[in-house]
Amino acid sequence: MNKKEKTLALHSALAAAASRDLVKKRGHRFDKEVPIIITDDFESVSKAKDVKKILLALGLEKELERCAERKIRAGKGKMRGRAYKKRKGPLIIASKDCALLKAANNIPGVDAAPVGMLNAELLAPGAHPGRLVIITNAAIEKLDETSGKKVLAIAGE
Repeated sequence: MNKKEKTLALHSALAAAASRDLVKKRGHRFDKEVPIIITDDFESVSKAKDVKKILLALGLEKELERCAERKIRAGKGKMRGRAYKKRKGPLIIASKDCALLKAANNIPGVDAAPVGMLNAELLAPGAHPGRLVIITNAAIEKLDETSGKKVLAIAGE
């Protein structure tokens, strides 16, 4: 893929993640503003149950329930090792590779990635833009410095 095209896709997916209407339209259940910005202390969490507690404290209990459901696939995919369909939940973006990423990936539906590994598929799974994003302050700063401009346009700034 062309470098400029890939960067444009990434910036478009980030802009869609900052649009409350697109995030709601994608099916996420939440009551907060998007993206959810959290302190850098969140990156030091190393256990999945602690990450889950924090997500519940952020008011994402309906979202986690939605992601915990799994549906049996119709058709022959069941025989081919793809028996269950699972929903995508929030994406946690950290500034660096840390223990949080491994802990968060153990929660059903939740994905986690460092800023350097972000791609359009993580931010817009199945080419449907508007994924719910939880991002740390350090990750926002790193994202802005790597792109050379403010990528994540947040209302009220």
